[in-house]
Amino acid sequence: MILKMLLLPFRFNWIIYLTLALGAGYFANQEYQIYSANIVDAKAQIAEGPPDPSPLPKWNASTDISVNGEVNIVGVYIPSFDQGRFDLFGAKWGVIILADEKVREVSAVLVVRFDDISLIEHQLVAQGNGERIIVTVNGTLNHSSEWVDLIWGELSVMDIPISDDLVVIEPFIGNRAEVIYRAAEKTIDTLIIFSSLAGILALLALVKFLNKRKSSVSQSQILDREALAAGQKSPRSQRSAPSNGLIVTSPWGIPKEQSGLLPVMVNAQAKSQNILNPLCLHIADLEVQPPFTSVFPGGGSSFRFKSADEIIHQSFGTLSTLKPLKPYD
Repeated sequence: MILKMLLLPFRFNWIIYLTLALGAGYFANQEYQIYSANIVDAKAQIAEGPPDPSPLPKWNASTDISVNGEVNIVGVYIPSFDQGRFDLFGAKWGVIILADEKVREVSAVLVVRFDDISLIEHQLVAQGNGERIIVTVNGTLNHSSEWVDLIWGELSVMDIPISDDLVVIEPFIGNRAEVIYRAAEKTIDTLIIFSSLAGILALLALVKFLNKRKSSVSQSQILDREALAAGQKSPRSQRSAPSNGLIVTSPWGIPKEQSGLLPVMVNAQAKSQNILNPLCLHIADLEVQPPFTSVFPGGGSSFRFKSADEIIHQSFGTLSTLKPLKPYD
């Protein structure tokens, strides 16, 4: 049953596959447009440079953010603070706390994948020394309310005071230009998926179409062969049997075992008829020919009466089956 369900998509008509291929091709084209736009935006963002650094207490979400959502915030990193974590979309994320200059509350958090925590910590520690390090963090602002709720829940468990204007940042780890361009290139994954799907569906449509055409031609050839075989087996292709019991078929239906004997037998029969016919005719002429009787008184004329057999023999080359008439008196 499971195998039938898996093979069901491969039993569709070629038109369905072609329609699905066109649909996948449409979405692939849309993803290509998005990918191209992202690449253009990434190049423009890299060329424009990061926003000016802004301290957390003075940071304004309306003015201190670029068109692409890029921010550049100055805050205080305290290495001794515990780092939080949460799970989202099947991935584990780490939370690094940033405070303002007076360290009264958490004003911003950096959210990175849990595997990248050591990298971002190394990047922050490299900017200073001590228990309170003033750092500049360049990254992208995250507006997801789901992220904010999860982070609030995690910081509440840690019993850390949280600012009402908490800022959630996804920092650039490593070279800024490389990170921005790499993020834009990731959108090509969806383009590859839809393009591959469109190609596979188009190939299935072509295979189905060729198989259907081939089966149609084969069926037509089978029907032609059946019709030809039926015509050869038809009784009308055989002639009526002669009186000697031999079956003489048409030129298209002569059996191999009779094809060599039939001409010899026919020729022998014809020769026997040619030999017997003159003798029979001569005897019949002798039997039925009446004596010459002139139609004129006193005779003397070559005109005489002819019998019916003589007239038939003269006109058709054969004798009638009538008995010979008696001489006319």
